[in-house]
Amino acid sequence: MIEPDRIGHVVLKVRDLARSKKFYSEVLGLTVMGEVPEMRMVFFASRARDHHELAIMEVGRGAETPAPNSVGMLHVAFRLSSEQDLKTAYHELKQRGIPILGTVNHGISKSIYFADPDGNQIELYCDNPKETYAHMANPYAGRTPLDLG
Repeated sequence: MIEPDRIGHVVLKVRDLARSKKFYSEVLGLTVMGEVPEMRMVFFASRARDHHELAIMEVGRGAETPAPNSVGMLHVAFRLSSEQDLKTAYHELKQRGIPILGTVNHGISKSIYFADPDGNQIELYCDNPKETYAHMANPYAGRTPLDLG
């Protein structure tokens, strides 16, 4: 049996490399770790912990958006340190005019959902303290509204 240590990185296809590089570095605060211009790729890490956790690859302006019910990735999630960081992120997204797709308390975590410039869904979340969901039969199944405003 294969037993990975953890997920190493995710690669997203984007239409415009410069636009997406700006989004991931300026909005999400990821550090650009490297670029391969001939492959039209940029590599990012959070807090420069690893050589990269996310990469983006330009596929061109005419690339089609996947159908909503097609097989593929739903979203990429970035964990924040605290609920206060989540609230701060919520207000920054609003201030930048980035539409919020939803906010939810999942039981095990609290989340904000939004999209990058190409429609790739992003989740920012913080874990809830264990005592807040330990009593739940399935803490992964929680979906209550979350007011971060």
